[in-house]
Amino acid sequence: MLPVGRKMKTEIPEYMFRLLSCVFLIAGSALGLPGQQVQQPELDRYSEQAQRAMAGKDWEAAAKALEKMTKLAPGVGEVYGNLGVAYYSLSRVSEAAQAFERALKLDPNMKRAQVMLGLCFAEMGRNQEAVAILAPAFRRPSDRQMGRLIGLDLQRAYVGLQQHDQAMSVADQLLERFPGDPEILFHASRLHADRAYDLMVQLMRGAPDSIWVHYATAEVHESLQHYDLAIAEYRAILDKEPRLPGIHFRLGRVMLARSKDPAAMDEAAREFELELAISPQNADAEYELGELYRQRGQFGPALEHFSRAVLAVPKFAEARLGLARTLISAGKPREALTHLQEAAALNPQDEVPHFLLASAYKALDDSANQQKEMAQFQKLQATGKLSGVRLPGALAAPQVTRQTIDADISSPP
Repeated sequence: MLPVGRKMKTEIPEYMFRLLSCVFLIAGSALGLPGQQVQQPELDRYSEQAQRAMAGKDWEAAAKALEKMTKLAPGVGEVYGNLGVAYYSLSRVSEAAQAFERALKLDPNMKRAQVMLGLCFAEMGRNQEAVAILAPAFRRPSDRQMGRLIGLDLQRAYVGLQQHDQAMSVADQLLERFPGDPEILFHASRLHADRAYDLMVQLMRGAPDSIWVHYATAEVHESLQHYDLAIAEYRAILDKEPRLPGIHFRLGRVMLARSKDPAAMDEAAREFELELAISPQNADAEYELGELYRQRGQFGPALEHFSRAVLAVPKFAEARLGLARTLISAGKPREALTHLQEAAALNPQDEVPHFLLASAYKALDDSANQQKEMAQFQKLQATGKLSGVRLPGALAAPQVTRQTIDADISSPP
């Protein structure tokens, strides 16, 4: 589950800080009420200290000055509002909540203090109270940055209440509003992972010997590269359900991952054939058979299997690449062009289609297009190396064998 404690600090929008000079003037005016003694010089001194500290984000100094202010201006909500902001920025969330509650008691119309109180409630685990404040605020945020902050804590509050559908809805809205935001992506992925874990626990408790538990266990072993254990789990599924679609395909994939020796490749090929006997339209199995034949230099059978995979799933980029590079190897580069162009369009960040296009154009003596594609290949390859991003194995395992730049196509000059 998502933690109940504090999230990583996110800057509060600047507009949340009322202009301190105005706040302090109000405070001084309040002190002039009948029965109160005005201490304006001392008030001015703490006002200046607080203003300077908040401007420099020295929250400790700001809190001390504002604490003095509350004693000098005990009836002014804005002073408590600013004190709450200082406490919140110091991760003193409970004290911040008390300050915001005091501010709202003095001035119930302080909407920004109300929102900040909702954020505090979420981080304190007072989830029902947090949702009551943050849900309407998230629907109509006062500005973009505040909406982001509200959404993250609202998602947290819904998780704390075990209201997963609402949490997912907030996560989806945040992803739509802030595409590519790393923190939002992280929390959304955590939310989905936590939900998946909860469902898996329910599955294992409710049906511990079902084929679906074996399936889940096999995938875990596969992701951890415990291939013998994965094979045992997949075979246990077939013992119970011999014609369950997809299992022979997964067995073949694990066998290829475990070993690339000829015997293992033959065994994997038999599993893919068995898969096609159960699911004749399984494009993945057709593709894997095509790739096995291509690697052996048996271009006729390779073309047949790749062609069937592309016919079944026209947007199967890897199948188009496999078909194209087989056509190039078979001396048919012109027929490969359409498939390579389609593969490049399907995955613009993949450098392999451009490398193969350069190879095809080289075979066709088209130097202009060869150089153009080679330049694009080099650009994408450099970008990929600079990014340095590598996903954990469990996340990065491809569904099918990836097409890479290998020795069967010589590099264009």
